[in-house]
Amino acid sequence: MIKLNGIYKKFKDHEVLKGIDLKVKKGDVLTIIGPSGSGKTTFLRCINFLEKPDHGTIQIGEKLVIDAHKPSKRDILQLRRQTAMVFQNYNLFQNKTVLENITEGLIVSQKKKKSEAIQIAESLLKKVGLSEKRDEFPSSLSGGQQQRVGIARALALNPDVILFDEPTSALDPEMVGEVLTLMKEIAREGITMIIVTHEIDFAREVSNHVVFMEGGHIVEEGTPEEVILHPTKERTKQFLRRLNKEPEFVI
Repeated sequence: MIKLNGIYKKFKDHEVLKGIDLKVKKGDVLTIIGPSGSGKTTFLRCINFLEKPDHGTIQIGEKLVIDAHKPSKRDILQLRRQTAMVFQNYNLFQNKTVLENITEGLIVSQKKKKSEAIQIAESLLKKVGLSEKRDEFPSSLSGGQQQRVGIARALALNPDVILFDEPTSALDPEMVGEVLTLMKEIAREGITMIIVTHEIDFAREVSNHVVFMEGGHIVEEGTPEEVILHPTKERTKQFLRRLNKEPEFVI
């Protein structure tokens, strides 16, 4: 269970998050949608203190509650051990092989033996369909393959929740499907996921909880049926209408 209360964040004079309250149950797949600049990515990064919130509390599980205003290093470390992040630009180590990218966190952060880490990594590479790429470097992979390595790296840590920051936004259209298919498979396994995405059809299909954000606020939340198919807030309706509008071509 993840509970966030009163999360505020500003950069200089720009207030990005304006008091976010959110509860995510174990096994939930939460998708966060909204226009660019609405605070979605900042909110996601605040959950594991990649961005330090200015105010609010973050709770993961029954015991760990962090006051964002004065967190201890120990609490932040414990929080990060319970979460894993999949970045939109992959964030792989370019000087390490695919296998080493996955084993690094297991050996350094979780203090696992190298042999055990390799066994876990090989199993996950098989899961994401990249066993034959284990000894290659990220530069030789397509964007979709690199993102699948990033997902395998996150799964290897066996976190309580995986955070996905627009995982398909940097991909060519042809590569999007393979990553979304993998994420659907992970969702079916009951892993708690929080996903910032612009893929509305994917959000409707994969999630059981949807949040629409704008201007640093949660405007509307509920099931995919409630938020995406039958929104009640006019701003949500406007956003979805604009996405569904047929493109205009000038010849």
